[in-house]
Amino acid sequence: MRIVTLLPSATDIVVSLGAGDELVGVSHSCDPEWRHLPILTSTIVDTSASSAEIDAQVKSAASPLYHLDVDLLEELKPDVVVSQSLCDVCAVSSGDVEVAVRTISSQPQLVNLEPFCLADIPQGIKDVGAAIGRQDAAEDLCATFARMFGDAKPTAPLEGRPRVAFLDWLDPPFAAGHWIPEMIEAAGGISALAQVGQPSHEITWAQVRDAKPDIVLAAICGFPQERAAQDLALVPDDQIKVLDGYKYFSRPSPKLIECFGELKELINKISRSLAV
Repeated sequence: MRIVTLLPSATDIVVSLGAGDELVGVSHSCDPEWRHLPILTSTIVDTSASSAEIDAQVKSAASPLYHLDVDLLEELKPDVVVSQSLCDVCAVSSGDVEVAVRTISSQPQLVNLEPFCLADIPQGIKDVGAAIGRQDAAEDLCATFARMFGDAKPTAPLEGRPRVAFLDWLDPPFAAGHWIPEMIEAAGGISALAQVGQPSHEITWAQVRDAKPDIVLAAICGFPQERAAQDLALVPDDQIKVLDGYKYFSRPSPKLIECFGELKELINKISRSLAV
């Protein structure tokens, strides 16, 4: 099996299913440990710029933000390509990938991940498992996912739970939606900004304050913790706990299992302080 993944969460899933040695190509945004493999994507976004400048680049772009090297894809002759159709700001657009897959000689199977909410993530894992012949591993991983999130039932009364404002961009602020509100609820909190079923969306700092959060968390999409912390000097509220959006919270993959414990502990700590 020859597998190409075009975004970090796809690589996470393939590796978690035990097929990391079958990867033959990855995206430019995948973890450094996989960059010895051929890199099939690139971006016109200057990721070294400030958050405000990156936001302006994205909003004013007159061409696609990402490029897929179709010639290299042809050379790699993949059997399976794992891409996404959730967000054109995060990775190569699904339309571009679909066209490329149809034109290359190996005629690979395309697995399109579209994880809008927590429940969509196990389905994506199953789809990848079926495509790469790792169905049993996928079922086991989905069972772990269900135990972590599906069976989590906070015992504290609703009125006693801390209000959590979760951001996935700081300049301008964006309320983190998609799977984040569900993770907050599963961890025993209340999402003070985006609600279950909402995508991430731009807001104002006045809206953050008006939400009256007990804690403000920020896991910046695509930014490691150290890079995100640099933006704190630019925002009007320095009482923000910065988390790792690159490695964990913005990746709808088994990485959410790894970071859920950190979120739960943060919320439990706030709950204990409110109870005093």
